[in-house]
Amino acid sequence: MGTVFWTVIAGALTYVVGQLVLKLVIEPVHEFRRTIGAVSHTLIERANVIANPGVLSEEVMSNTSHELRKLSSQLHAHLYLIPKYGFFAGIFCLPSQPEVLEAASMLIGLSNSVHRVSENIYEINGKRVEKICDSLGIYRPEQERVPKEGQ
Repeated sequence: MGTVFWTVIAGALTYVVGQLVLKLVIEPVHEFRRTIGAVSHTLIERANVIANPGVLSEEVMSNTSHELRKLSSQLHAHLYLIPKYGFFAGIFCLPSQPEVLEAASMLIGLSNSVHRVSENIYEINGKRVEKICDSLGIYRPEQERVPKEGQ
């Protein structure tokens, strides 16, 4: 009778611990990766707006601005939803906290710039997109990068 009792208790504890790890760590990490995918998707889908600020309709620019700002806030939220982010970032190969904050900041910069036309905004936005991709580990082919000085 004692062995059965301890087997049931051990099984119940294993289940509870597994559920805690799943809900507190695995699911938030999965959602964070999904947000990085959404950032990648949005940068491609809205590239025409980002690369040509002030050209498209006000509605398109506002929607793009809102989407970029929403993604930035989601990145910030994930830093707090994943407990001990620095520790689990290493285990799950996630970007570091400074990299996530850099990407979130660049997304806000893009959000603010889609309405604005200035002389070098195209180059600034291109560099912002590169920093976002580099910070979050999103692949960007060399031919799509902003040419470096002297090239």
